[in-house]
Amino acid sequence: MENSQTELHKEFELERMILFSDAVFAIAITLLVIEIKFPEVPNSASEHEILLLFKPVIIRFFGFMLSFFFIGVMWSRHLKIFKYLKTYNNGVIFRNLLFIFFIVCFPFTASGLTENIRPHFLLPVLIYLINIACVQISQAVLCYYLFRRKAGLSIDGFEVEKNYIRLQSKYNAIVFSIGTLIFIAASFIFTDDTEYVLYSFYSIPLMLLFVKKYLKKFKPAKRSF
Repeated sequence: MENSQTELHKEFELERMILFSDAVFAIAITLLVIEIKFPEVPNSASEHEILLLFKPVIIRFFGFMLSFFFIGVMWSRHLKIFKYLKTYNNGVIFRNLLFIFFIVCFPFTASGLTENIRPHFLLPVLIYLINIACVQISQAVLCYYLFRRKAGLSIDGFEVEKNYIRLQSKYNAIVFSIGTLIFIAASFIFTDDTEYVLYSFYSIPLMLLFVKKYLKKFKPAKRSF
């Protein structure tokens, strides 16, 4: 009876941690869009003037869509990770807090990306890339801890699924870390040509396509959970 109550208590506490994480995701997305507002348009404004007034809003909305998509993907992966968890410890709490810390940084880094677009000023872009890389790395650390270092924290079975999630997180972290380093290297090499530095972005989707192809052999067959 006592063991049953302990298990129920642990399950309730684990549910609280998951709900807290979901709330952080929701708050981060809300903060992304809350600063996007329609500009004040004078009655006498011409079409060209209206377009100029809406240009910053369009840029901010594009930054919102980009960040919304990324946060949504990270939430989906977080959901898949935690559905295999049966209990937790302080290590899980710390690593999960580290992960959602970088998630909640997105409103700050996204605002820097969309409000400081100037030629030859790539620091906001670099900070945004670092934020993405830190999210990927912290998620990979969490997966390794849950499915390798402390495998007893997850439910028995589903080893193929858990291994695929771990490998996916690991290689995504490597891709975005390398992509960020390539961007930094390009910014030092092409100091007077921002265009060539921005071309370094293409390294990330190319590496992601290679990783996706490589991970196909580890992808589990679909089955009901």
